[in-house]
Amino acid sequence: MRIILIGVLLLGAVGVAADDSLLREAEQSYAQGRHDQAIELTDLYIAGSPKEPKGYLLRAVIRSAESKWEDSLPDFDKALELNPKLVKAYQRRAIARFMLGRIKESVADFDKYNQLDAEAAPQNWQRGIALYYAGRYEDGAKQFELHRTVNPDDVENAAWHFLCVARWKNVEAARAALIPIQGDTRIPMAKVHEMFAGKATPEEVIATATAKDSIPIQINRQYFYAHLYIGLYCEAIGKNEEAKQHLTAAVKHEVPDYMYGVAKVHLQLLDKK
Repeated sequence: MRIILIGVLLLGAVGVAADDSLLREAEQSYAQGRHDQAIELTDLYIAGSPKEPKGYLLRAVIRSAESKWEDSLPDFDKALELNPKLVKAYQRRAIARFMLGRIKESVADFDKYNQLDAEAAPQNWQRGIALYYAGRYEDGAKQFELHRTVNPDDVENAAWHFLCVARWKNVEAARAALIPIQGDTRIPMAKVHEMFAGKATPEEVIATATAKDSIPIQINRQYFYAHLYIGLYCEAIGKNEEAKQHLTAAVKHEVPDYMYGVAKVHLQLLDKK
């Protein structure tokens, strides 16, 4: 999965009509990072148009962007109550539910999104991750195979496919079915792929993450991804203590990426066990 900032919403993404000037202004404020002003404008829009789902959807998206996942859910629910075919709301509510550790409900929303927008389904790699945590490993593997058709050079997609197949079948089958990758230049992704192939060690992944010519913010990101995928890999091959150590190390390197939320959810689920 390429780096995606949580909650990014481009102008018009909620279907703002030309005459919805108040909501369009709110969306512009949100896009410019002025969230408080965006919420105030959205509140005004909802007060004047309580039957319009797009106001609730925008307010939910803004709250999600601030990781206020619980606060976002009533607005997602209201938007879908007013328009059950509001496709974007299912995808975004699925993400909110996932970040709250509500895996079953998250998968239901991701599934609905794929049903309503089959053309977008190949891009829905987040669904594959949710399916992994839901224990639907075969379905997860199929989602990552589908994502490969639109994103063939992503080590993370290959890694999650491996994780699903390892649970569905076994590690040997997962390694045999490892998706080949060329062109993912992100450090340390090439070495991560070698690790999943059984051709590199976790120590080599960590060493690769320490790129001397990287600036501190890049090194922080590289350490996060190194520890995340070492942790996931260790868990897949039965090294559970090492897995938790690396996942715990990963969340100490905070990054504004979707996968950081995945790491936190993973640790929360481990703690529940």
